[in-house]
Amino acid sequence: MATATGPDRGIRRPRRLGRPGLRTLLTVTMAGLALTTVVLLALVVAEVAGRRQAAEIGDSLDELAFQMSDKLDRAMFERWRDIRIIAARPVLRGDDTAAKRVALEILQQTYPDYAWIGFTDVQGRVLASTGRLLEGEDVSARPWFVGALKGPFAGDVHKALLLERLLTNPDPGTPLRFVDVSMPVMAEGGLIGVVGAHLSWSWADDIRRSLIAPGESRSGTDILVVDKDGAVLLGPRALEGQKLDLPGLTAGSRDPGPWVETWPDGDRAYLTALHRSQGFRDYPGLGWTVVVRQPVDQALAPVRDLRRLILWGAVAIAATACGFALWLAARIASPLDRLSRAARRVGETSSPDEVPLDGGYREVRDLAWSLQRMIAALTQKQEELVRANLGLEARVAERTAELTAEIAERRKVEQDREDLIQRLKRMAETDFLTGVMNRRSFFDIAGRELAAARRYVRALAVIVLDIDHFKRINDRYGHGTGDEILKGVAKRLADEMRAGGILARFGGEEFVILLQEADQDAALATAERLRTALADRSFGLIDGSCLTVTASLGLATADSETGSIDDLITRADAALYRAKDAGRNRVEAG
Repeated sequence: MATATGPDRGIRRPRRLGRPGLRTLLTVTMAGLALTTVVLLALVVAEVAGRRQAAEIGDSLDELAFQMSDKLDRAMFERWRDIRIIAARPVLRGDDTAAKRVALEILQQTYPDYAWIGFTDVQGRVLASTGRLLEGEDVSARPWFVGALKGPFAGDVHKALLLERLLTNPDPGTPLRFVDVSMPVMAEGGLIGVVGAHLSWSWADDIRRSLIAPGESRSGTDILVVDKDGAVLLGPRALEGQKLDLPGLTAGSRDPGPWVETWPDGDRAYLTALHRSQGFRDYPGLGWTVVVRQPVDQALAPVRDLRRLILWGAVAIAATACGFALWLAARIASPLDRLSRAARRVGETSSPDEVPLDGGYREVRDLAWSLQRMIAALTQKQEELVRANLGLEARVAERTAELTAEIAERRKVEQDREDLIQRLKRMAETDFLTGVMNRRSFFDIAGRELAAARRYVRALAVIVLDIDHFKRINDRYGHGTGDEILKGVAKRLADEMRAGGILARFGGEEFVILLQEADQDAALATAERLRTALADRSFGLIDGSCLTVTASLGLATADSETGSIDDLITRADAALYRAKDAGRNRVEAG
C-alpha cells in the first residue's frame, strides 16, 4: 500500500475489498431498526394482551371458586333453616312418637340428601327418627348432640359410625360421610331435647358437577373443598384426605389471587384460585375453602395462540418494512456513491475539477476536516493519559493495600457476628435449665417429622413423661434442689435416648420424646426403659443424701386420623393421666 507525502504524509488509504458500502449499511441499519421495532412492539403487545387474557382466565377460575363456595353456604343455610323450623314445631313437644317420626320423614322427603334425621331427649336417647334408625340408641357422646345442647350447631364432614351398617352406600368403594346440623328443642320448661340431621356429603359433589360444564371437565378443571385445617374434603380421589400446603389456606392469610402451583398428585403445574366460605346470614360457616385448579398448559392455551398470531403478524409487517428500507437506502446512498467515485478519480488524476459539487453533502467535507483535528487532539490526549496512568498505578497500589486491611477487618467483624447469631440460635432453641430442646423447637421439628411420616408411611410415636410428686420435692427440699433434679432427669433421659429420638422439656416437670420409625411396641419398650432408668437409680442431693425419683409416662403413635402433632401429644397426655390415676411410676399407651 502506498504512503502519501506532503500534506498527506502519515495518512494511509483504507482498503476497499470486503467492506460494505453505504447503501448496504443503510439498508441493513434501517431494516434492522424496523425489524427490531416491530418485533419488540409485537412482543410487548403480545405480552400485554397475553397477561390480560391470562388475568381473565384466572378471574374465571376465581368466579368458579366463588360460585361453588356461595352455593355450599346457601345450601347449608337452607338445611340450617330446615332444622331450625322443625325444632320449633309443636309436634316435637308432644307425646306422640309416631307423629314426630312422620314430621321428620316429611322433612327428609323434601330433600333426599338428608341421610338421617332424629329427635332425642335431653339425655341423648333417640326417641324418633327417619326409618326408625337408631331409635332407642344413646347418642349423647356424638358431637352434634353435645354441640346442640349449647345452641344451634353445624359439624364438619366426618365418617359414619353408628349409621354405616344401617344405611345403603351408593358407592361401596368410599366410606359414607356426613355433615351434621342440629338444634336444641325448647319448651316453656326449658330444653326438652335435640333434633339433628346427617346430610350426605354427596350433595357437595352434585353442586360441583353442576358448576363444571362439559368443556371445562375436558380441560381438566377440578374443584376441591378444603376444611379449615387444609385437608381435602372433596376433590380428586388421590387428594381426598390429604392436607394441602397452599398460599391462602392458613387462617387469617390474604387471598393470593390466581397463581401457578405445582400440585403433589402427578407433580403437574396448575393455574389455581381459591375462595373462603363466609357463611350465609345466621349460618356461621365451617371454615371451608373452595380451591379451583386447571392445568397451566390447558388454561393458557388461548394465550399462546394469541401471542403466536401477533408474532406472525409482526413478521409480515417487518418484511414489508425491510423492503421499504431497501428502497429508501438507495435514494439516500446515490449522491454519496457519486461523490465516492469522484473522490477516487481525484486521487488518481490529482484533478480537483472532477469532483462534482452538485448533489453532494457539505457534512461529508466537514467530517473529513473534523476527523483530522480529532486525530491530532487524540494523539495529544493519549500522551497525557500515559503520564496520568503512571501516577494512577501508584495510587491504586496504595489504595489496594488499604482495602486489603479493611477487608480483613470486615471479615473478622462478620465472623464475630456469625458466632453471636449461632449462640443466640442455640439459646432460642434450648431450655435454659436442662440444656435439652425447648417446646418451640420441638414443635418445629415434630411437625416436619409427622409430615415426613405421612408422606413415606413411616411409624412415629410421642412419649410424654411427668415426674411424680415433683411439687413435694420443691416444698420439702426447695426449688434449688428441684432444679437439680430436673437437670439430673434430663441428663439421664438424654443418655438413654442416645440410640435415637428427640428429647425436649415441655414445661415444669414434664418432658416429651419423639420417636421416629417406632411403632407402639417399640415405643412401649423405650418408655419402660426410661421409667426404669429413673426409678432404679437415686439422685444425690447437695447435703449428701439421696433421693429416688419416679415418673409416669403416656405414649401415642401416629395413625391415619392424626391431624397434627398437637393431636398426637393430646393422646399421649391423656395416657399420662391414666398412668397417674393408676398409681404413678408406670407407662400407659393411648
